[in-house]
Amino acid sequence: MHIEIRASNQIPQAELGHMHAWIAQVFGESSHEGIQWSTDDWHVTVRVDEQVVSRVGIVQRVGAVNGSPVKLGGMGGVATRPEFRRCGYAKAAMQAAVAFMRDQLRVEFGLLICGEKMIPYYGKLGWQVVPGPMQFDQPKGKVTFTDTVMVLPCHQPAWPPGVIDLCGLPW
Repeated sequence: MHIEIRASNQIPQAELGHMHAWIAQVFGESSHEGIQWSTDDWHVTVRVDEQVVSRVGIVQRVGAVNGSPVKLGGMGGVATRPEFRRCGYAKAAMQAAVAFMRDQLRVEFGLLICGEKMIPYYGKLGWQVVPGPMQFDQPKGKVTFTDTVMVLPCHQPAWPPGVIDLCGLPW
């Protein structure tokens, strides 16, 4: 297993296209159709025998809680190819992503959104459910999101209560 963290602009378009194709297959039909998503600033990939088998996307952003700025490392697109699941690759990618966000990007919190069935998985990795509501930008204006929001303290001890604004597109 080889873990690599690269900025989006360091990855050839053909490789990104291939990765996005299998990620779309992993996620299948989405209840979030019609939502415009941000592009990842960073990609954490896990390779086995030279092929990418798992990945995590990172978006670096200053969001807000009740209007106060919060430096975020947004995690999204956590995916492992089906034939490589239950081998610890996603966990390794998540741990590498968290270390990178904490040590290199110096974010205050990691933040991800997920469905209810993924709460126990992320909870085992130290992520905590926080109440919303959470808002984000879309071409037609602000949208309120209803999925679960989880955070991981990196350089602040506790998540502040209040309305979360991603101050941009979701990840």
